[in-house]
Amino acid sequence: MATLRDAASRVERGSGILARRIGRALTPEGRPVLAIIRIGAACLAVPPLYLAIERSPLILAPLTLGIWCRRVWQASAPVVPAAPDPEQTRRQLVQAVLEIVGARPGIHLSELYPRLLASPWSAHLDETRLRAALTDAGITIHRSMRVGDVEGRSGIKRADLEALLRPAPLSSVPDPSPADGDAGQTPPESGGERARERAETP
Repeated sequence: MATLRDAASRVERGSGILARRIGRALTPEGRPVLAIIRIGAACLAVPPLYLAIERSPLILAPLTLGIWCRRVWQASAPVVPAAPDPEQTRRQLVQAVLEIVGARPGIHLSELYPRLLASPWSAHLDETRLRAALTDAGITIHRSMRVGDVEGRSGIKRADLEALLRPAPLSSVPDPSPADGDAGQTPPESGGERARERAETP
């Protein structure tokens, strides 16, 4: 629950935001003629509004203040960040690893971890969480592989990364229409019909 200090801080912040919005609306950038017209209209509207509030302070003053506070509160509302797309996050990680691999056939984890942890993508992770993120992204970690003159260490192959970035192939849909007869039933063999005819012939 917001305290009185938090509410006052939010009203102060919102008032500044709303004042800047009004300033930008009155003085659009690069349009001086329109700015003069809007400022002139605002100057003409202020005196009648002030006189109306002075004549009916018990009605218009609280109403004006309430409208202002409502707008201020809305302007200072915290912005909730959109949830990240898991597929996009996965592709970004794969692409980040692929950029570090470069033209080589792969990379050992002993080289990948320090470089990836130093990048903006995973600066908030440690090695344990980074390995879990690699696994969740579908990246295969080979127990023993050769990169250059070094072999026998765990690593990731570039071919696996490139395969993860390729679009998934379209699944083939079987033809629902039957090949023979209705509802896929095969017609009775003609040989059986002829044999029954011969048995009934006197």
